[in-house]
Amino acid sequence: MQPKIDDPDEEHRRELRRNVFEITRLRMAGRIDEMLRYFAPDVVVRYHATKEGLFLPGVLHGRAAFKENIRLTDVNYEPLGGEVLDILVDGSKTAVRWRNSWRHRNSGRTATMDMAHFLSWRNGKVVEVFEYLDYHGWGRSADEALIERDEP
Repeated sequence: MQPKIDDPDEEHRRELRRNVFEITRLRMAGRIDEMLRYFAPDVVVRYHATKEGLFLPGVLHGRAAFKENIRLTDVNYEPLGGEVLDILVDGSKTAVRWRNSWRHRNSGRTATMDMAHFLSWRNGKVVEVFEYLDYHGWGRSADEALIERDEP
């Protein structure tokens, strides 16, 4: 049975889907301050990469730390664009699977990665993010491009 268009739950799902899509669009456009308006000030961001990839696993606490991590990433990598493959909504949780392309600013090498983000929402803001990425598009150069810092 299909939900009615005017069903409040369906409208909530549609709003979350629009918000998730907008987050990915703003990220790849480099409009980070606009993107961050969707995140709670105390957001927790959990990176689930491997010790042998471009990004180290770790946990960030707060919007400022999240913004700084994005800034550090963009120093080395230029976002070239992305496409959303799937967005799922289940109550106050969303998942997005998307593909994006990046250019290493020093080498000029480009690669495409598949990413998945699992977001928990409260009062219209993201309060927790789990990020998973498949960096294998970088191939053998992933070890050379490893971003090493105290926090991801």
